[in-house]
Amino acid sequence: MAKKVIVKIPNVTEEVRIGYSFNYMIKVMAETEAADDVQWDFADVTFLHPFFLAPLAIYKNTSGKDIECINISLRIQSYLNSICFDRMLHFGQEKSEDIEAVMQKYTDKTYLPLCSFAMTDSNKDTFGSIMKTVLMKQANIGQGGSSSLSYLISELLDNIYEHSQSPNGYVFSQYLEKEGVINLCIADTGINIAGSFKKAGLYQQEIDGNEAEALKLANEGYSTKNRPEAENRGYGISTSKAMLVTGMKGGFFMLSGGAFHRYENGANDYIDLGNIFRWNGTVILMRIPVVLPKGFNYIDYLE
Repeated sequence: MAKKVIVKIPNVTEEVRIGYSFNYMIKVMAETEAADDVQWDFADVTFLHPFFLAPLAIYKNTSGKDIECINISLRIQSYLNSICFDRMLHFGQEKSEDIEAVMQKYTDKTYLPLCSFAMTDSNKDTFGSIMKTVLMKQANIGQGGSSSLSYLISELLDNIYEHSQSPNGYVFSQYLEKEGVINLCIADTGINIAGSFKKAGLYQQEIDGNEAEALKLANEGYSTKNRPEAENRGYGISTSKAMLVTGMKGGFFMLSGGAFHRYENGANDYIDLGNIFRWNGTVILMRIPVVLPKGFNYIDYLE
């Protein structure tokens, strides 16, 4: 019988830099991947940053591993239950009014629970629209912020639909009123960005097996659609990033396959994780300010 491996879950507070949240997450997942029988030990946990928590929960729900969680305080367990950590909400082919009835319950909360949704054209549009409406009410976002939020959500959900071949999309958000930001996670468990370029047979010489290079190409607007008019649009990521980081003064982070990207506060890093850990798909985390800088107009960033 295999011995249980205990993986310590770190206390990832609001003060922890977002890049470190990723480091903690990757360490936990790498240790978990190396074990056949594993327990996650929450003894040290008093807070879990959304950018650490969301990928952790998605991994737990999709890894196929029987992960036992131990030493969870009553307060943390109550929070994990409320955000559907162990059993996320799933939307298949429900009618829009049925999805809306479920999601409306969260308009007076500061979070959207962990949700998965079947990746069909109509379903992702319906879910994205309802999600935007709930987030607006939670953070009391005005019309200007509504337009930019709507663009970010629709573009990134479209990316999953068009490129990932993932059967489901995943979302989670946490509104931090004290900081005036929405921390939003949008993820998939598909073929990842390097896999999408490989499937299309494009830029393989430039990528040369380096997934960080694939991530950079996608973020610089290179497309998997082999059409001249699509070349500069790519994944839609470059426009979304410019709007969020340059215009709104937010932050953008991406994990895809074995590569990580950070874009915030002048940092623009692409990191190849080597053999440390691989995410089967893509995770995008956005730090979205709810109060926009003076003079910001989302139209200025549209291509």
